[in-house]
Amino acid sequence: MYPFSVLASSDITSDAGIEIVFRSFANFHHDLTPKHRKKSKLIFIDKGGYALTAIQWAEQLDIKTHVQVLNWKRIEAINQAYDNATLFLLPSRTKIEEIVVQAFSKGIPVLSYKEEEQVHYIDHTCGTLIDYYSQEQSIEDFANMMRMLYFDPEACKMLKKGALTKHTNQMNWESTTKKTTPSSIAS
Repeated sequence: MYPFSVLASSDITSDAGIEIVFRSFANFHHDLTPKHRKKSKLIFIDKGGYALTAIQWAEQLDIKTHVQVLNWKRIEAINQAYDNATLFLLPSRTKIEEIVVQAFSKGIPVLSYKEEEQVHYIDHTCGTLIDYYSQEQSIEDFANMMRMLYFDPEACKMLKKGALTKHTNQMNWESTTKKTTPSSIAS
């Protein structure tokens, strides 16, 4: 058993995306034994008025004690969240580059959808992509991927290493990376 922190952000900017994050994590979390539940945590970074929605989902899904909602201005706490994150859950079909660059710069694998933009950045060495069929199927698929990574720490370590390698080897990310470190989120 090891600490398993799932990071997500309101950058996905849709109520449906936030619902997918919380329901996927709850699905994963509630399947664990009480001993394993103590090790899982969802950290949600709110960048624009979604804190109340996040808290409501956490209460409704009975995961409130395992959810931390951070305001994007709490730079120190956000940096710590990135340093301790196991994976980044990104149920978005567009506008992902900055988020992926941030995650990869800290060695955080990304779980997202199999779309043209995502396939350009994320492969089996640094994350996992699922097909989008429906919201319900996405919730189940993301929860299954979290379960697999939780119970296979070696796969998780390989993806973390792959995320760092991918970040280092992507020359076109150099200028973007300087702008999108976790501490620059408040800019």
